[in-house]
Amino acid sequence: MSERKIPTAEQIEVRAYELYLERGCEDGYDLADWLAAEKELTELSEQSVSSSEKSRAASAGQGPTSPSADSGSVTQAPNRSQSGIMTKWDRPWLR
Repeated sequence: MSERKIPTAEQIEVRAYELYLERGCEDGYDLADWLAAEKELTELSEQSVSSSEKSRAASAGQGPTSPSADSGSVTQAPNRSQSGIMTKWDRPWLR
């Protein structure tokens, strides 16, 4: 069974920035963008692992396997100012 690939903080940051740009650079949605990017990249990773496991299982004559309960991980959230609200200084793409 292969391990699920978890997106890196850098990958999530890039996708979150793309979401920010797609929205027209509207401020105030940085956490929502981060979480949406993390979810999107994690789902893409799970889909690719699932399809590769199915093809491997088919070639081996077995059914697909399910991931172990402890194979997941939570990525680190972006930096925040002391107030808990992200400012433009907490978002590298705005520096």
